[in-house]
Amino acid sequence: MFSWGSKNPGGNNRDSINRRSSNSSEYTRQQHISSYLTDPILKPSTRKINDSTYDTVFQTKDGHALILRIHIPTSIAISAPRMTLVGIRAVHPWIDSKMRVIGYPQIKTDASFVQSRLVLSQVINSIVQHFQLNPPKQLVIVDAGLKRLQDSLNASAGPSNGSAGAGGLSNGYNSSSSNGHSNSNSNSNGHGHAGASSRVYQSQTPAPPVPADEPEPYKLPPHFTQIITLSTSDQQQQHATIVNLDLPKAPTRFQELDSMERSEMNTILNDTELLIDPSSKFNLSHQSIVQEMEALKQTLTESNSAMAEDNLEAQIVVKGLYDEVNDLQTSLKDKVDQVNNLQRKQMDLCKPMKMDKIMIKLKKAKKKSFEESEELAHNWLNDTGDKEVFEFLEEFLEVRTVHHVRNAKMERLNAL
Repeated sequence: MFSWGSKNPGGNNRDSINRRSSNSSEYTRQQHISSYLTDPILKPSTRKINDSTYDTVFQTKDGHALILRIHIPTSIAISAPRMTLVGIRAVHPWIDSKMRVIGYPQIKTDASFVQSRLVLSQVINSIVQHFQLNPPKQLVIVDAGLKRLQDSLNASAGPSNGSAGAGGLSNGYNSSSSNGHSNSNSNSNGHGHAGASSRVYQSQTPAPPVPADEPEPYKLPPHFTQIITLSTSDQQQQHATIVNLDLPKAPTRFQELDSMERSEMNTILNDTELLIDPSSKFNLSHQSIVQEMEALKQTLTESNSAMAEDNLEAQIVVKGLYDEVNDLQTSLKDKVDQVNNLQRKQMDLCKPMKMDKIMIKLKKAKKKSFEESEELAHNWLNDTGDKEVFEFLEEFLEVRTVHHVRNAKMERLNAL
């Protein structure tokens, strides 16, 4: 199969927009459109119809190609986008009889869209992925262009190709539409790639133009370079989740209803309130399947309550460990700072001294030893002669020798 793309569709674009503001009411209409048209997943599969209408093509997990039409109102105030599945008739909890998307709560009203703090690309990515994982039922394609695209996808998944989408195919949209969009160039091999693992479909032959008098809900964009598809790993993850759900089987018959008289059945049909009336013998709570569901509900509630209590108890332990880790991190930071300071001092002490500094220090030390020897001689000459000559000479020569040694070192260094 093909890949939906990264785990975070359009992450880079949304991050840059989210840093501007934490409230979608501050987004302009142009920022919403920009997030949509620059999204790395949506961009290759999206085409502009006009300044306020765009189409995005994607493929569901059962192989059907769908077109999501997004209308962005041009009003001054930020309005929720209007979305429709075009070119089909189908049944789905998220769409009404006119194929309008009504099940996504964040776009039900303008206020809910503003309060959701979502940019347009996030909304479209969520809706597309929901339809990919939960395809519409009883789907009938009513548009010729979409039918050609579906036939191309079915052909590409045939046994002759070895794997789904391995070869080139025609998507049926590389043609001029009634909106005046021009054709795009394509290669016959169809082996283009976008993003990490998305498959690009390119047309081999141009398709006939969409009729100009076609009803507005079924006018499709002229061409796409990529169809958003669902990765095998996402399908496997959804399947594993459904398989592991411990749900009771739906009953095929109800014994209590089978044993009822015709008059009793008519009574229930004429007054459905009897099904929820606690005093009625027809109350649903008397049904064995309902009692079984209530027992399961009670079991799950008690299990969830016990797990919640365990989590609350564990929260205290985790909080203590968290505080301890924070203290250790703070202590470690202080110790690392101390080590870094000592290392800097060590480097200052161990690094070679510059020549000019050595000469300055030698010059000062030579002058100091010279002055000390001169002071010894001056004191001895002006003294009453307490020191013997040999004692004076020994002390004087010791200090004077130091002076000459330092002077010799300076001459050697100057010669280098």
